[in-house]
Amino acid sequence: MRRMQKKPLPSVFGWIAITLIVSVLCAALFVAYIVTQRSNLAQQQLRHDIVLRGADAVGLSFNTALKREWDSLHAVARNISNSSKQEIDDFMDAVAQTGNQVAWSGFADLGGEILSGSNRLREGQDVNERRWFREGLRQPNVGNVFASSSLERDDSDRKQRLLNLSTPVFDEQTGEVTGVVIFSLRMAWVESFLTRAREQLNIDVVVQNREGEIIVDTRDTIRDLPEAAVAQASLGRDLPGTFQLLEQAEGLYAFSPNFVSDELPDFGWRVFAVLDPSKLTDVMPQLLQTSVIAVSIAVIFVLLSTLSVARVVLRPIEDLVTTATEMVEADFNYPRESRSSQEAVDLSRALARIQASLALHQQAISADGHPSLQLLENSADVTPIKEGDSIDNATDQTWKQNPTRRKS
Repeated sequence: MRRMQKKPLPSVFGWIAITLIVSVLCAALFVAYIVTQRSNLAQQQLRHDIVLRGADAVGLSFNTALKREWDSLHAVARNISNSSKQEIDDFMDAVAQTGNQVAWSGFADLGGEILSGSNRLREGQDVNERRWFREGLRQPNVGNVFASSSLERDDSDRKQRLLNLSTPVFDEQTGEVTGVVIFSLRMAWVESFLTRAREQLNIDVVVQNREGEIIVDTRDTIRDLPEAAVAQASLGRDLPGTFQLLEQAEGLYAFSPNFVSDELPDFGWRVFAVLDPSKLTDVMPQLLQTSVIAVSIAVIFVLLSTLSVARVVLRPIEDLVTTATEMVEADFNYPRESRSSQEAVDLSRALARIQASLALHQQAISADGHPSLQLLENSADVTPIKEGDSIDNATDQTWKQNPTRRKS
C-alpha cells in the first residue's frame, strides 16, 4: 500500500513567528481603532466647546457695545429733562455725530410731536402711533428692525435698516414723564460688529427676530437655518445647548438664549452660533499618522525582540532534536549540553543518559554474538534488553571501555 505523502509541518519557531505576527497585527489594529474613536470623540467635544465658548465671547463683546449705547440713551434722557430747545438740539446732533452707531436721534413730547431731531430731521412729525413712542412712554423699550424711508440710502442704494431704542424722559422736579427720547441704531453697525467677531473667533452668528426672520447672518452663504436648530430653540429658550446635524453637513449649531444681557430689555432675538468645521484645522490626519508610526515602531520592536528570544531558546532544542534523530539511526554522538534554558538543560542531560544506555546495550549484545539492532517494519531501530541487565550499574563501565564521540 502506497503511503500518502504528508506536507512538512512548520517548526516551532515558525508557529511562534506566525502566531506572534498575527497577534501583534491584531493588537495594532485594535489600538489604532481605539485611538481613532477616542480622537474623534475628543475632536467633536472640542468643537462643541469652541462653538459654545465662541458664542459666549461674541455675546459678551456685543453686549458691552450695546450697553454703551443704552447707557448713552439714558444719560441723554436725564440731561434734557429741563433743557431748552437749543440745548436739546445740541444733544441730538452730538449723538448722531459720535461714532457710526446711531443713524438718528430725537425727542418727542407727550403729544407725539418730534420737537428735536439730529440734523433737524423729522422735526414736527407726528409719531403718536409709533410703537417706540407708545412703549417708550411707559418704560425703556427696544423695537423691531425696520427699513427707514426718511433717511438717506446706504452705499448699496438700499434703505437703511434701523433698530429703535427709546426711553421716557422724566421731569427732574415732579418726576412726571415729559416725553420720549429715541436712538435709531444702524443694523449695519451691528452686522459689522458681529462680522469682526466672526473673523477673530471663526464663529458665525445668525440672528432671528420675533417673527423668525433672519435679520443678521455673518455666514458666507445666507441660507435658512436647519429645522432641528429652530425647533430646539423654540422648545428650550432658557437652556443653551449644542448639537450636530446628522443629515446635513452645514456645521455645528449652538442656540444662545442669553446672547443679549438681562440688563437690557428683551430684544426678542434668537441668536445662533454656527461653527463651520472646514474653517478649523483638522488634526486627525496628523494624529493618525503619528499613531501609525508609533504603533509600527512598537510592533517592529516587539517582533524583533520576541523572535530573537525565541531563536535563542529554540536553537539548542533544535540541535538536541537532531541528536535524538541521529540516535535513532544508531549514531551515538555525545550531545552538547545546552544552557539556554532550564528545559534545554534537562533535555540534553536526558538525551545523554538515553544515549549511554543504548550504547551500553549495543556493546553487551555484540559481546554475546547477537545482532545489535533489529530493523522493524516501521523503520524504528530498537535494541533488545536482556533480563537481568542493570543499566545504571553498567553505564560507568561502558563509558570507560568504549567512550563515545563528542559531537562537535
